[in-house]
Amino acid sequence: MRFFLVVGLCLIASASLADPVYDTQEFSAYENDGTAAMQAKDYARAQEAFASAVLYNPQQAGGFYNLAAAAARHGDNAKALAALERFADFGFYVDLGSAPDFANLRGNAQFQAIRRKIEAGATPVCTCTRVYEGAADSFIAEGIANDLRTGRLFVASVTRRKIVAIQNGKMHDFAIVPDGMSPLGIRINAAHDLLWVAASTLPQSSGGDGDMGAAALLAFDITSGALRERYNAPVYAAKRSFSDMTFAQDGTAYVSDAIEGSIFRLKPGDDALEVVGSRARFSSPQGMVVSADGRRLLVADYTAGLQVLDIASGELANVAVPPGVTTLGMDGLVQMPNGSFAATQNGIRPNRVVNFRLSRDWMRLESFRAVARATPDVSDVSLLTPDGNDVLVVGVSQWNSFGDDPAPTRPLKPWRITRVTLP
Repeated sequence: MRFFLVVGLCLIASASLADPVYDTQEFSAYENDGTAAMQAKDYARAQEAFASAVLYNPQQAGGFYNLAAAAARHGDNAKALAALERFADFGFYVDLGSAPDFANLRGNAQFQAIRRKIEAGATPVCTCTRVYEGAADSFIAEGIANDLRTGRLFVASVTRRKIVAIQNGKMHDFAIVPDGMSPLGIRINAAHDLLWVAASTLPQSSGGDGDMGAAALLAFDITSGALRERYNAPVYAAKRSFSDMTFAQDGTAYVSDAIEGSIFRLKPGDDALEVVGSRARFSSPQGMVVSADGRRLLVADYTAGLQVLDIASGELANVAVPPGVTTLGMDGLVQMPNGSFAATQNGIRPNRVVNFRLSRDWMRLESFRAVARATPDVSDVSLLTPDGNDVLVVGVSQWNSFGDDPAPTRPLKPWRITRVTLP
């Protein structure tokens, strides 16, 4: 779900600190100072501000791009090219050739080499198979769950406020979400024959109240689609947005609240959700994975990157990421049978599906690769689910056609489910 998209190019970076400092507030403060200085054409001050900004969020490449722009405007070509080199390491596309900030560098051989490297980030990558294509009408496909016992594939529709089931290439309605809420993340609890749903009222919820606010964790009978259980979000916050959910091996359900920045859980036998750790510890939590021993929660925070929550103590730590890699803008997150992880990144352009491995304690990123990007079948990704050693991805969700309104603001494309083969 994309309520907290990172603005502009402020998406990825890597600072030059031996022990990186993660402070998104400091980063934003320096970025704001630099932006104001650029608008005032005080390029020396802008360069200094952006140089400070990149020290405080090592995964924000937009800071390096802005630093390069300020340095180029200031006439410091060496620093501009060095910053662009850092930006190019992340593999994201921007049209340097038409960027006015770099007009004085266009004849520079190093600049042209960087430009070619950045353009390579937009080359198609995908061992993909189209599994299902819906109609080109308002749907917004978000959550996806795979019922391995029956061969049914469940997909959550935000605008229709319902869940559909797909089997043998045919789709039918499975369940309607109550009270104007939309289904987002969905997961199957096969042991209890239930499909669990993180549901929220969104601006795009047709027939809802046109705003974000209500949220609940719902459970539907996997056979009949009847609503069996409902656990409303605690009422101490005026607005909530349950975005995704997961299960621990003991059956404990976890659901992320993208507005307040909290994680809630429902233990087996409990009758209400409880907050995990301190409130508002996250910026915008999305997909989650629980460790096998139930002690840690790996969280894809949209604006802060991968984080690990110690469930008992509530302590939160950033996953260490090497230079040239970002975990920002992640939405869906799952663990694969081989112990690796797969995730969707729709906070960057082009959208992509990634496969990565962490250290045994989950505190360090050990490998990372884009397995799908820049193809029509993964051009507007939302969530994903494992399917054996592959993943099924909502490759075209229709989110790109919508603003904060139930009606689309841009032409709709058919929504698509795509199988992505992992290496």
